Amino acid sequence: MSHLAASVEHTGTVLIVDDTPANLGVVVDSLEARGIRVLVALDGVEALERAAFAQPDLILLDVKMPGIDGFETCRRLKRDERTRDIAVIFMTSQTGNEDRVEGFSAGGVDYVTKPLRIDETLARVGAHLELRAMHKQLLVQNRQLLAEVAVRKETEAALSQARDDLERRVALRTEELARANANLQAQIDERRRADARLQASEARFRAIVETSPVPLCITSMPEGHILYTNEPLRELFGMDEGMSANIADFYADPGEREHLIRHLRTEGSLRNAEVQFRRPDGTQFWAMATARVATYDDSPAIYVGLNDITGRKEMEQELVESREQQRELSAYMEAIREEERKRIAMEIHDELGQLLTALKMDVSLLKMRLTHDPEAIKKADDMRELVEGTIWMVRNVASHLRPAALNFGIVSALEWLVDEFNRRNPIPCELRIVGGEPALSDAHATAVFRIVQASLTNVARHADATRVDVTLISTAEKLELHVRDDGRGFDQQVVRRNYSYGLLGMNERARLIGGSLSIGSTPGAGTTVSIHIPLDGEPQT
Repeated sequence: MSHLAASVEHTGTVLIVDDTPANLGVVVDSLEARGIRVLVALDGVEALERAAFAQPDLILLDVKMPGIDGFETCRRLKRDERTRDIAVIFMTSQTGNEDRVEGFSAGGVDYVTKPLRIDETLARVGAHLELRAMHKQLLVQNRQLLAEVAVRKETEAALSQARDDLERRVALRTEELARANANLQAQIDERRRADARLQASEARFRAIVETSPVPLCITSMPEGHILYTNEPLRELFGMDEGMSANIADFYADPGEREHLIRHLRTEGSLRNAEVQFRRPDGTQFWAMATARVATYDDSPAIYVGLNDITGRKEMEQELVESREQQRELSAYMEAIREEERKRIAMEIHDELGQLLTALKMDVSLLKMRLTHDPEAIKKADDMRELVEGTIWMVRNVASHLRPAALNFGIVSALEWLVDEFNRRNPIPCELRIVGGEPALSDAHATAVFRIVQASLTNVARHADATRVDVTLISTAEKLELHVRDDGRGFDQQVVRRNYSYGLLGMNERARLIGGSLSIGSTPGAGTTVSIHIPLDGEPQT
C-alpha cells in the first residue's frame, strides 16, 4: 500500500453508486478497514437522494447504469446547491477519450477503470478525501478570515467613531468649561453685589425692627435661649437690655410652649396663637404670637412677633361672665315663668273651675223650678251651655299654661301634646317610646316638653309636611328625643343669619338642662330636631 493510500485512514464518507455492488465488495472492505464510512446506492435516483441527505465527502459513480446514467447523475448533483461541492470519481470500463471528456464536462474530478485496481482506487480516493478535507478547512479558515476582517473593520470604524466622538466631546467640554468659567466669574460678581445689597438690607431691616412698635424676638430652637430682642419686647416683658434669659421661663404654662414647639416642628410656622406669659415680677399678660422657623448664625431659630391682647382678653372674660350671668338670669326667669304658669293653671283649674261648676249646678236647679215658663227654661238652657263652654275654655287655658299630664311624667305629657296636635292639625303625628319613662326632674321634663311643643308649632306653621314622627329613646345613660317631619325644610345658614329666636330659645332650653340640641334640615328634605340629655338615674318603667 502506498503512502498516499495510507493517509486516508479513519477519515471521510464515500458514496459508491453501482447497479452491481457485489463486484465492489473488495473495495468496500478495504475502505471500511481504513476507517472510511461507505454508503451504497444502486441507481442514479437513489444516489441523488442519499447524497443530498448524507452529504458524503466523495462519490464513486458508475457510468453505465439503468435509468439515468452516471453522467446525467453527476450533472444533477452539480446543479443541486446541497451536493454541488462533492467530488465525483467516475468508474468506467471504457477507455475512450470521449467518455473521459464527457465525464469531466459533467463535473467529475477523476476516473478509475473497471475492473478496479485496489491500490489505485484507494490512492485516488485518499487524494480526493484529503483535498476535500483541505477544502473544508480552507472554507472554515476563509470564513474565519472574513469574520476577522469584518470585526476589524467594525473595530476600526468604532475606533474612528470613538475618536471623532472624543474630539467632539473635548471640544464641547472646552466650550462648556469656558462658558462655566465665564458664568462663575459672573456669579462671583453677582454674589459680591448681592452681599453688598444683603448687608444694606440687613441694616435697613435692623433699623425697622429696632424702631417697630411690635415686640419682636429671636430664640434658639428648641432650647428657647433668647438671641435677640427689640425695645418693645423688653418693655413688654420687663427685661433689661443685654439680659440673658430663656423664653420658657416667661410662659405661665410651660406645657403650652412644648405644644407650640411640636407645632413648629411639623408646620414650620404659626399665626395668631394666644399665649399667656408671666413677667419676672409675677404679673401675667396675654399676647398673640406669630412665629416662623428659620436660622440664626447657621443654627435653627424661631422668629417671634407678639401683640399684647391683655385688654381684649379681659374684655372677653367680662363678656363671658356677663353672658353666663344673662343665661343664669334667663334660666331663673324661665323657672319663675314656669312656676307662675303652674300656679295660675292650678288656680284657674281649682278655683275658677269650682265656681263655674257650682254655677252650672245652680243653673240646672233653676231650670228644674221653671217648669211652667218655656221662655225661662230656654234661657236657662242657654245659660247652662254658656257655662259649659266657659268651663271648657278654662280647662283649655289651664292646659296650655301647664298641661296636667306633666305631673305624671314626660311620656304622659308627650302623649297629650301629640293628641292635641292631631286634634288641631290635619298632619298625622305619631309618638314612639323606646325604653319606658325616663327619670327626669320637673324642670327637665318641662324643658323637654317646651322644646317638643315649639318644634310641633313650627311644623304646623311652616313645614307644609304630610307626616310628623316624635321618638323618645331612654336608656340608663342618656335620653334622646327626635322630632322629624317630611316637610319642605329650610336653609340653616339663612336662619342663623336672620337670628331665629324660636330656634335660639330651644337651644338655650336644652343647654340649661345640660343637654344639647341639633337641627338637621335642607330645603326640600324635611327637618329633624334632636335633643340629647345625659342621665344619672335608671329609667322608670
